[in-house]
Amino acid sequence: MSDENREKEVLACLKKKQEGIVSNRDEKTGLIRSRVMYYGVDESFVGYLMSVKDSPKVENILVSPGITMIVFGMEEPFDLSWEIEINGTAQLLTKDKDIMTALQTLKGRNPFADVAFESGITSRFDFIRLTPKFVMYRVYKEALNSEPPFLLKF
Repeated sequence: MSDENREKEVLACLKKKQEGIVSNRDEKTGLIRSRVMYYGVDESFVGYLMSVKDSPKVENILVSPGITMIVFGMEEPFDLSWEIEINGTAQLLTKDKDIMTALQTLKGRNPFADVAFESGITSRFDFIRLTPKFVMYRVYKEALNSEPPFLLKF
């Protein structure tokens, strides 16, 4: 399969799911903090997240913007299951245009975004852009055959 087709496959998998596990290092404790979060992704693999304003995860991202998000897709048969790891940099969005882009990307994927948008309470939330440095895609069948994961570098 060509790299271009593989990229489309990865993007389709990301758009099929809504939740990922987001992790980064807590500089105060030295521990890795992980949270399940709804996400949206655009055609360039840029991810968008939202959280209650001033939440600990947002504060942690401001101090330690290096972030990893794992998305898992369970398939039948199981060896067709896959995982995608996105490693990149998180940025708190402050411009209205960027926040609107995040909301549009999250719309229909994150119930909190839908309610916030419809109720006019988006100011109660922080919006985060995840800019990828690399995306790694692994299909379990390929891993069992000792094939390396597909890697996209940005």
